[in-house]
Amino acid sequence: MALLLGTDIGTLGTKSVLVDDEGRILATAFEEYGVLTPRQGWAEQWPDVWVEAAFKTMRRCIETAGINPGDVEGVCISSLYGGSGIPCDEEMRPLRPCIIWADRRAVEECRWVEENVGLDAIYERTGNVIDPYYGYTKMLWIKRHEPDIWSRIHRLMTPNGYCIYMMTGVESIDLSSAGNYGGIFDIHHRNWSEELMELLGIPRGFFPEKLYESDEVVGEVTSEISRMTGLKPGTPVCAGGIDAPMSALAVGALEDGDVAVMLGTSMCNGFISHSLRLSPRLVNFPYVVNGRRWLYSFTGVTTAGYCVRWFRDNLGRLEVLLAPEIGMDAYALLDREAETVPPGSEGLIFLPHMMVGERAPYWDEHLRGGLLGLTIYHGRRHIFRAFLEGVAYAARYCLEAAEEAGHPLRRLMLVDGGAKSRLWRQIMADVIGVEMLYLPKAVGAPLGDALLAGVSVGVIGGYEAISGWLGEMMEVKPDEGVKPLYDRYYRIYKRLLEVCGGVFMELG
Repeated sequence: MALLLGTDIGTLGTKSVLVDDEGRILATAFEEYGVLTPRQGWAEQWPDVWVEAAFKTMRRCIETAGINPGDVEGVCISSLYGGSGIPCDEEMRPLRPCIIWADRRAVEECRWVEENVGLDAIYERTGNVIDPYYGYTKMLWIKRHEPDIWSRIHRLMTPNGYCIYMMTGVESIDLSSAGNYGGIFDIHHRNWSEELMELLGIPRGFFPEKLYESDEVVGEVTSEISRMTGLKPGTPVCAGGIDAPMSALAVGALEDGDVAVMLGTSMCNGFISHSLRLSPRLVNFPYVVNGRRWLYSFTGVTTAGYCVRWFRDNLGRLEVLLAPEIGMDAYALLDREAETVPPGSEGLIFLPHMMVGERAPYWDEHLRGGLLGLTIYHGRRHIFRAFLEGVAYAARYCLEAAEEAGHPLRRLMLVDGGAKSRLWRQIMADVIGVEMLYLPKAVGAPLGDALLAGVSVGVIGGYEAISGWLGEMMEVKPDEGVKPLYDRYYRIYKRLLEVCGGVFMELG
């Protein structure tokens, strides 16, 4: 029996899963960590944290399952979108923390790009726009504000690429990660745009020579790393990709028009296209399957799950203390309280944008969070439900933007941590007004990694095997009785986006 190991380096934690070649889960492991926020709107992480968590969870899976490491035929690693990339010197030592996807600092750099290169030139070549979300603008921030760091950069490595390098000694970057950098990747030819690199002043030499498809083998586990991970020396490691499309693959999103609504730290509504459907309102890059032909486009909310975690950590401390005493998760306790509140949270509307600025489809550098309608009658349970509903309003806004861009929405699947909440699943279906599918035993991105590993080493014959790995999808049908109320509140949400814009701009 062949075994496969998948690891996903997330923003707030890393998860590994060990499966056999029929998709049976033998072990899982998770390691939590945080994000550095030295200033408002900034978000950074040191890569050593990611590498340590990846190696720990890999070893824990192998030890928990009690298997022979030699039975692991392949490994695949996905990761959060690493923003600027990790600036490394000639010895591949990190020069500073990675400026990750959630960071919004590169506002002035965006203005420079618009004035000196132009939005049309960027969009026509890359299928993407100018915004602090994109990695190329974060790179320019380093160039402008940290010239000493910039002068010492040998490589800019993605989070999964850096971890793969530490495991194999081979430099790599996958197509999905390269495409998500934005303004330096030619989406039409699936290669770097050296013309735009020259215009932007970003050297081609900062990036690994070869662009890999996600299921290509990059290298093999070295003897030194074997001792740290528990893997056998020589175990193949494939290129992997960005976590959001990997989560989509993990629930079988392979058909044209499949949509994976990822309720992770951020929310990514991923649209699978077998043809090139581009829109400036969406982020567009190669999918982790057939990356040279298929497209993954997404809209999202930067702090969807992050909002809920923020609530737990700051307003749900009682639930955090009670959870281990009664054998329940703190989020489940918060859900129970929120279930006693009627739809609409009795007049509360939450804007779930708790970083300054928002990416596709908003593209608003000033957008922030807000809680509207608060009275002395409302309690924590109202506010928590309003948080869940606010993310659902934002999801509906995101899906409508994709429809306007010509994306068919044929099958909507809820994936990742937030989807485990029965209450949140129902709120999502009710607010959006469509049936959604949910896989109760979904493992998330690491399962997509394991599948990729199996395909890369030839243990799995094709991606369609994922359908046999998954259990039956649960249908979450919208409650037509609450549709008029949620339609009204959704209109108010959109109105708030308009009227609060000037206020958020004044806040700076």
